[in-house]
Amino acid sequence: MKKTVPDCPCGSKKRATECCLLLIKDHEHAVDAEQLMRSRYTAYTLGEDGYILDTWHSSTRPGALDQDNSVSWTGLKVLKASREINNTAYVEFVASFEDAGKEGKMHERSRFLLENGCWYYVDGEQLETQTHIIPKKPGRNEPCHCGSGRKFKKCCGNKPIS
Repeated sequence: MKKTVPDCPCGSKKRATECCLLLIKDHEHAVDAEQLMRSRYTAYTLGEDGYILDTWHSSTRPGALDQDNSVSWTGLKVLKASREINNTAYVEFVASFEDAGKEGKMHERSRFLLENGCWYYVDGEQLETQTHIIPKKPGRNEPCHCGSGRKFKKCCGNKPIS
């Protein structure tokens, strides 16, 4: 019996082994900027720093990644992907994440360059002045967010809504 493979984190609704892992693990080349962006997002979710650096254009590539391990990437929505013009394409997306019990979204327009038949990430423009952090309402049995040390249901969760 075959083991089922989970859906790809990039949101394509394909199995990961038939989507981004073909690029990350099997070293296939992205056919366009959107596919590269999706595979890079998946690499971030999997902690594949080598792939992220390998697909970063040499003109802007950092020496190493300084990833915050407390961040968990939870979803990707591609808003717009431009067609290639003069070997350059743009992908606008929103990536959702959780960090220290708070949910947030990163909205970016990334620039990609086609060089020697391979797509590379060059840089990205944040489209909102700051990342929106939305406090996540704690579950009934989780500690209260006010810092009282009591369970949420016995503290702020027990207060009437005004």
